Amino acid sequence: MSTLEKTIDLLSHLSENQLENIYSYVRFLNAQAEESQQKTSESLETVFGNIVGVLQDTGKSLEDYREERVREQYGVTH
Repeated sequence: MSTLEKTIDLLSHLSENQLENIYSYVRFLNAQAEESQQKTSESLETVFGNIVGVLQDTGKSLEDYREERVREQYGVTH
């Protein structure tokens, strides 16, 4: 028996007023989840847009940047 089926069985024994309270609470939880998801998506898109807008295209590959960073950090020369 699924959790939903167990819950429906329990709900069938409650009064209409109790069911209305539970319904309101579930709607509240659902709205919070949607709001949280939207904030996360918007924040990530905003951050990504800001990062991409700041970086200049120098034509270097990822490997070039990696080597440059290693040389700066560890003083490694090739």
